[in-house]
Amino acid sequence: MTEQLKIADAALPGAVTKSIYFPSKPEDALRIRMKLPQENEEYGNSNVYLDHYSGEVLRVDNALKMPLGNRLLNSFVPLHYGTFGGLPTRILYVFVGLAPLILFISGFVMWRYRKRPTTNLPT
Repeated sequence: MTEQLKIADAALPGAVTKSIYFPSKPEDALRIRMKLPQENEEYGNSNVYLDHYSGEVLRVDNALKMPLGNRLLNSFVPLHYGTFGGLPTRILYVFVGLAPLILFISGFVMWRYRKRPTTNLPT
């Protein structure tokens, strides 16, 4: 494994290894996720794909040189996880996530209140 990491480091100089994804099938590649210093994403969007038998570099995805479409899609990751604004954004995301439950409960209570039988008051 040390040799594969050295190969990945040589393929993306200056990048830091963030995670390693082992192949699930014999024909799959070993993927090493890396982060370049200029990347904003916490875990990086750069990847090095290696043949896990020979150690040959199959593909290098440099996040700084990706096409515009890929960079645009990668920019939505912090928005999806709520990691772009720190703790205040995460707290806001908790309330936004609970909003459907609160709306469901309040809607059910209102519906239940309308379906209650009314009592006949003398006139």
